[in-house]
Amino acid sequence: MQNKESARSLFRNARREAWIVALVWALAFAWSVVWCYIHGYAHDEASLLVRLGWVEAGPARTPELVLGFPDWVFWGILLPWLACSAFTVWFGIWGMSDDNLGSELTSDPSPPTPLPEGEGSSKGGSAHGH
Repeated sequence: MQNKESARSLFRNARREAWIVALVWALAFAWSVVWCYIHGYAHDEASLLVRLGWVEAGPARTPELVLGFPDWVFWGILLPWLACSAFTVWFGIWGMSDDNLGSELTSDPSPPTPLPEGEGSSKGGSAHGH
């Protein structure tokens, strides 16, 4: 790292990006759990959701199909997954900062020496030659 200010900037950007990713993950998680619980299960009359009027009591319903998926799977699992994938692509291309990490430190500029024939190979035994 060049100086303390660039290190602070790098840390601030990384922390901001981590909070954004955590928030999107938490929203997708909450949506999936709540949607699938409300729409994927039968609820009895004693259920809090029935008493609040959010769902109706009764036997499990036959789910409608959306693109071949049960509706609660499509809206509760597939849609958030696709939305998060689209967000990941967008965030990776336009949302993240491209911070300067400084120059790469190398102690030896020469390329690594290849191992002699047979050493380090996993064929015919362990990597340690036992």
